[in-house]
Amino acid sequence: MSATRMKTLALGLAGVGCVWVMAWSAGLGDRQTAIAQQDTWTTAEAQRLGVRLLEQRDASGAPAYSAASGDILFFTNSGTSYGSKNPKNSVVVVDARTKKPMAYSDIDPKYSAKLGSHGIGMSLDAKYIYLPAMTSIAAALDSSPAFVVVLDARTLKIHQVTATGGTPHHAKAFRDGSGRSLVLIEHFNWSTPNSGGRGFYIVDPADNNKVIAGMSAGDLHGNPYAGFTTPDGRFLYYTVPPPSRGELGREVPGWLAKIDTSTWRVVQSLAVGHIPIWTEFSKDGRWAWVTNSGDNKVLKIERGQKPGERDTVVGDAPTGEGPYGLRLTWDDTELWVADKGELGPSGKTITIVDTATNRVTATVETGCLRNDHIILSPDGAEMWAMCNESHDIVVLDVKTRAITHRIPMPNNGDVHGGIFVAYARSGSGVVGEVVSDQNGLHGSALAAAIKRTAWTPPAR
Repeated sequence: MSATRMKTLALGLAGVGCVWVMAWSAGLGDRQTAIAQQDTWTTAEAQRLGVRLLEQRDASGAPAYSAASGDILFFTNSGTSYGSKNPKNSVVVVDARTKKPMAYSDIDPKYSAKLGSHGIGMSLDAKYIYLPAMTSIAAALDSSPAFVVVLDARTLKIHQVTATGGTPHHAKAFRDGSGRSLVLIEHFNWSTPNSGGRGFYIVDPADNNKVIAGMSAGDLHGNPYAGFTTPDGRFLYYTVPPPSRGELGREVPGWLAKIDTSTWRVVQSLAVGHIPIWTEFSKDGRWAWVTNSGDNKVLKIERGQKPGERDTVVGDAPTGEGPYGLRLTWDDTELWVADKGELGPSGKTITIVDTATNRVTATVETGCLRNDHIILSPDGAEMWAMCNESHDIVVLDVKTRAITHRIPMPNNGDVHGGIFVAYARSGSGVVGEVVSDQNGLHGSALAAAIKRTAWTPPAR
C-alpha cells in the first residue's frame, strides 16, 4: 500500500471515529446529565447503604386536587395485591370530612403496574410523597422491584425515583432531637430468608431527599422490621424479629433496638418476646407499647428518663390473633390494637386496652380484613383502620367505638398506611402540614396533645 493511500485511509478512519464520538456524546447527553446529577445527589451514606438516584424530573403543573385553608385531607395508597384487580399502584387523596376520595395518581406503568406499597410517607411540610414499590409478598422478594417513587404532593407527578438497594416497605416522617424534618425509609427486612432487606435509611427533604444516615442489618446485628420515633425525636425504636417467621418466629424471641438519632447507634437492646412488630409512645415519652404477633400480646415498657436509666418491660395484655399496628387515643388512656392475623387467618377486630391497668376493655368487630395500620385523626376523634384484604378504610368514632364510615379504594386496591394533612393560608397561597401518620401525631396536633388542649384545624 502506498504512503498516499495509507494517509488517506488513516484520515478516513479518524473522520469516522470523530463522527462516532460526536454521535455517542450527543446520544448520551441526557444520560451524562443524569449521571452528573446523581453524583451531586449521592452522599457517603447513600453509597454505604446502596441507595442511588435513578431519575429526577420536573414535577410542576396544575394541582391534582383542590386544597383550601381549613381543609383536612387524608393520603393513602391503593395497591395491586391481596386479591385486588387494581392494575396500578397509586396514591389516593380523601377528603377527611366527607370521607370521599377526590383524586388519585397516574404513575408511569414501569413504576406502578402490578406493584403495591405497604406504607406511604410524606415530608412534614407536605411537599413530597414517598411511595415504596414492591410486588405481592407471596412472590420471591429477592426479585421484587427495589425503588421508591417520590411524588410532588400537589401535582402527584414524579419528582424522583431512587433505587433503594433492597425491597422497600414503609416510609414515615419525624423530627429528630435537633428539630430537623426528616423521612425514614425502611426495607422489607423480614418474612423469608430472601426478603431482600438491607436495613433503613434517612433522607432530608430540605436537601433534595439526600441520604444523610441509616443503618444496615449488620449495624444492628439483626433484621430491623419497623421503626418509630419518640415524641421528642431523640430516639428511634426498631423491632428486630428473627430472620424467618416461618421457621423461627415462634421459637426465637426478638428484641427492640433503641437508637440514638444524634449518633445513629444502638444504646439499648430490650428483649420483647416473639415477633415484635410495632411501637407506640405516650405523648410525654415515659411509656411505650410493642405488639408481639407470635405471642398475641402487647407489652408495656417504662422508658428510662434519666441518664443511665434503662427501659424495662412492666406489663402485658392479651390481644386478638397476630396483632400488628397500635395507636393510643388522644389522652393516652386507651391503646387500640389491630388484630391483623399476621401469622394465620385474616383478622377483623380491634382490641382496646386500658393503659393504666393493662386490661382489655373491648374487642370491636370491624369487618376490616387484615387490618395492619391504625391512624389517629389529628383532633383525636376518629381512628382510621387500613384494610388490606377488604380493600377499604374503616373509620371508627373513638368515644362510641362505632363504625361511622367505610371508604372503598379505587379499583378495590389494597390499602396500607395513611397521612392527615391540614392546610392553612400562608402569604398569597395555601401550605400543608402533616399532622398525623403511621408514626403518630405531628406538628400542631402533637403540640396540642402534649399540652392536653384541643386541636382545631386552621381557619377557612
